[in-house]
Amino acid sequence: MVRVHHGSPQIVMFKKKQLNSQFINFLKIYKNRPIQNNYSGMKIDHCYALFCFLKKIKPKNVIESGIWKGQTTWLIKQTLKNVKIFSIDIDMSNREVIYDDVTYLNKDISNYNWSNLEKHKTVIIFDDHVCFSKRINFLKKNKFKHIIFDDNLPNGFIGYYTPKIIYEKNTLIHQEFIKYTNLSRLFKFIINIIFEKNYLKNYKIFFKLKFIKIINKTVKTKKLNESFIKFRKQIINYYEFPPLTKFNLKKRFKKLIKNFDEDVNFFPYKVKKPITTLKKLKIDKKLSNELNQHYSNICYIKLK
Repeated sequence: MVRVHHGSPQIVMFKKKQLNSQFINFLKIYKNRPIQNNYSGMKIDHCYALFCFLKKIKPKNVIESGIWKGQTTWLIKQTLKNVKIFSIDIDMSNREVIYDDVTYLNKDISNYNWSNLEKHKTVIIFDDHVCFSKRINFLKKNKFKHIIFDDNLPNGFIGYYTPKIIYEKNTLIHQEFIKYTNLSRLFKFIINIIFEKNYLKNYKIFFKLKFIKIINKTVKTKKLNESFIKFRKQIINYYEFPPLTKFNLKKRFKKLIKNFDEDVNFFPYKVKKPITTLKKLKIDKKLSNELNQHYSNICYIKLK
């Protein structure tokens, strides 16, 4: 696993010693988390990253786009005092943790007026599974300065543009898996082959025993490419938070391997050196099982 630099440098935000010592305080908080099994939400690696980012930036306002069950809302309140929180999700039905002093909004973040917020004192946490290419104009228009992006997976491991893919100047490669038992998706696939003119030219198709695997390199339009170039020029710092312990690619994508026998080494997955080792962490088995389950190169971006 190698660390690479593209465009603006990754300014070191934390010293390794600091990350190790600060984890003790984080763990005291995290052990009392209201949702013990935050399936599909942030787990220990990213919760610790969020804790450290918020402690470092010390914002007065936090906007979280995507709240799921409310675990991160809880963590923000435990980490910061006297903070104004705006929690946004188009589906509020999954919430298990709700606060009276948090402003809940049920439309996309781009549908609200943020002009009254002090932008240099505001952090946005994007955990909403929306392509980051669709956020660039919104960020520019509203002059936001501090961004945390959760599912910051590298190229080949996600179906939309992330800050990492844009920062590393890659063109999105999208993989899709269709089980033969999924008749609706299978029918759509057949229709595409028949009626979409260049489908077979643009896509690589692999017929497996139980499913179909489709790989395509998306077309980066001139307009989109210009948008990415301008965005990269606005970056003061792009920083990926390291995993707590050695990154285990097979553990991270065990479902993909189990369901589709996927070779996860097909695309390179670059990640920083870990903060520490499992032995030094001294956490119980339940917490150690969370390690690497969700780690996705969570990052902080500071804009001009």
